Amino acid sequence: MQYEECIKCAKWSPRLSVLGNLLAAVFKFVVGVLAGSKGLVADSLHSAADAISSLFILISLKISGKPRDEDHPYGHGKVEYISSLVASVFLFFGATAIFLDALHTFSAGGVRGVPNNAAIVATIISLVYSYLMYSSNKCTGTQMESPALLADAAESKADSAASLAVLAGLIGTKMGFVHADTIAAVVVSLLVFHMSVEIFFTGVHGLVDVAVDKELLDEILGVSRAVEGVREVSDIKTRRMGQKNAVDISVEVPSNTSVLDAHRIAGNVKAAIQGRIGSVEAIFVRTVPEGTPWARRLVRNILDFRL
Repeated sequence: MQYEECIKCAKWSPRLSVLGNLLAAVFKFVVGVLAGSKGLVADSLHSAADAISSLFILISLKISGKPRDEDHPYGHGKVEYISSLVASVFLFFGATAIFLDALHTFSAGGVRGVPNNAAIVATIISLVYSYLMYSSNKCTGTQMESPALLADAAESKADSAASLAVLAGLIGTKMGFVHADTIAAVVVSLLVFHMSVEIFFTGVHGLVDVAVDKELLDEILGVSRAVEGVREVSDIKTRRMGQKNAVDISVEVPSNTSVLDAHRIAGNVKAAIQGRIGSVEAIFVRTVPEGTPWARRLVRNILDFRL
């Protein structure tokens, strides 16, 4: 269910992500360099990649919010999946840079000197901030069913995990483990690699018309079957279109139903779905006579009404 507050959050959350990730990147880099923490510097590169991908996500959300037009009858929602792919690419290259830098540090014999306490304080601040951003984007993305906002939330989650790894590395270095901070940088890179792959496949699945989840599918079926005159749902196809979904459904009506009544029932099915399920936007309804053999039903589907 979408609340008024969710719509407001969906408007401001991506903007705050861009600004917040940019400030976090600068903050981590400066403190990391001054405090001598390789892990914190590596984490700053992660935040910089997050800032760039969040900017693409913000742009995609603006485009996806455009109404349907003649050239885009299903709307512009799939742009959100493209932004997910872009975000995954930035994360992947960011992870590669972190990993290569950590390997170089290992070959050089580990860190020189022990990072001071400022690095630990900065990491804790970053951890708290990234978790708050994750909670905000996760809530908003779930309520709005936005793959772009959920990708942004996944980035913040990875940032939180990365900050935890950096914190563990700093504490380990303080305890005398020379390579602890560098190992933390490696862990950060692997976490970012993993997150980039997840986001990439989320974008790919959306672009190849992945179906809605089972819970929403069952809700659509239940609403359709409850419409007066509908005997059964004979066929249904769904696809995700960013924050909205498209439904192509065939319903069985009594065999003696007139063309006018069949048209009315199809309209009622469409109105019922639109009225009860806000995440469904494009709806195409066909009516077929109850018990029609498969071959005849196929012909009727082609010739029947599409609303």
